[in-house]
Amino acid sequence: MTDLKQTIDHERKRFCVAAGGGISLPVAGAICWTAGGIAGFFLEAPDWAFAAAAGSGVIFPLGILLQGILRSPFMKAKSPLSGITTAAIIAINLLWPIHFLLIGGFPEAAPLSLAIGMSLHWPIIGWSYASRVSLVHALVRVAAVTAIWIAFPDLRLTAIPFVVAGLYLLAAAGLRWEVVRFRGQLASAA
Repeated sequence: MTDLKQTIDHERKRFCVAAGGGISLPVAGAICWTAGGIAGFFLEAPDWAFAAAAGSGVIFPLGILLQGILRSPFMKAKSPLSGITTAAIIAINLLWPIHFLLIGGFPEAAPLSLAIGMSLHWPIIGWSYASRVSLVHALVRVAAVTAIWIAFPDLRLTAIPFVVAGLYLLAAAGLRWEVVRFRGQLASAA
């Protein structure tokens, strides 16, 4: 059993290194959520909610475009574990009926709904990358946006997106650190 666990742990780290930690995606997320924060200064909640929902669809294609620049070839990285990532992405997309319900009836909830809903895959993808940073990102993100939602209702359309953007950048830096650390561990084991 120990050999299987070691084999899986090795593959998780190898997958993270091969994918460059997938950092192009959180960088893309930071860009999109920054745009959402700026939009929060100009749009009312219903318009912001619609724009943010549509804008969330930009994250993945932008992440693909940033792969080369950020040395994060997550689409080219192959692993027996990559199916977990696909399942996680499908799972977060199952929330769209709830997001649309909120956007149509309670658009003020969209920043909270989108910020939390779009973080649910982080622990799962993080597991496939042996990433503790991914789990911490999700936990801190949910706590931070919930605190802002409760404590600062007038800042929901700006503070929540800017905090999410900042957390995405911190996650990208943390993932890069994990890639470097795992690369060293894998080289030592070889």
